[in-house]
Amino acid sequence: MLNFFVTLVNEISVPVVMVGTPKARSVFELDLRSARRGAGFGSILWEPLTKPSADQEVARTEWGAFTSRLWKYQWLRKSSPQISDDIRETWYDLSQGIMDVIIKLFVLSQIRAVVTGIERITPTLMRKVYQDELKPIHPMIDALKSGDVTKIARYSDLTIPDIDKKMLELGNLLRSKQENIDTVARYRGNEQAIRLHNMLVDMGYASDLLEPLICRAFKEHPDLVMKDLMPLILNWYQSTDSEASTSSTPKVPVVKKEKWHALDSHDLRFLFSQASSEEDVYKSLGQKGLFFDTESWVDSYG
Repeated sequence: MLNFFVTLVNEISVPVVMVGTPKARSVFELDLRSARRGAGFGSILWEPLTKPSADQEVARTEWGAFTSRLWKYQWLRKSSPQISDDIRETWYDLSQGIMDVIIKLFVLSQIRAVVTGIERITPTLMRKVYQDELKPIHPMIDALKSGDVTKIARYSDLTIPDIDKKMLELGNLLRSKQENIDTVARYRGNEQAIRLHNMLVDMGYASDLLEPLICRAFKEHPDLVMKDLMPLILNWYQSTDSEASTSSTPKVPVVKKEKWHALDSHDLRFLFSQASSEEDVYKSLGQKGLFFDTESWVDSYG
């Protein structure tokens, strides 16, 4: 087949670019004739990005430049303009510098951030996405982490078409069913409550005021049917709406613990939600500069 392509190029003078996985390299270099034409004006062996060493400035490395440029392509409402060291460290650990995995992990993390309401990428979120969505490539990533050449060669041409399909499915879900996802989560799958919510929203009532009223109606009157619940909720809604417009004292919203992950990045409750242990909480608070450095203070007066 390679000889055919060489003859084809010679006859019709149309350039042919030969591309393959690392396993194809031996095929391209079977003889001088194929290797010479395969090289052309220069061949490229696309290796995974290398992790910067401790003495290197990350921003001036290939890994730093690529991730910094990619980081700008976000559509999350609470995204940070700069990549933290923890995120970049986690990103490399989970991708091992493979560009395709870097991008897929970045896209899937954004989708998960929108669906869960966290609206930003964190190391914890990245690891959850890796565990849930990228299971087919775990053996390959583990092989790269081990540094064992025989293990790496075993997975050199691994493909992950299921991941591409998953990304498309989740993307379509975000575009068409985001409101439905939020509504189902609010009412914990109660189909009657979801139908009632959607009907009232279609009638022009504010979605954020409906949730507590609908939950209250089903809790206090579980035996009522839809036609009886509707006027009851509308009466409550009008009373609540008039009280909110006349009240001069704003109410402080209470955020349940299971929703702390959706708070702002500087909120102490959000930092707590991202930690898996007390040690991680202490570490996060220290990195944010929220502890008073008593040792430095004492030394300054020593």
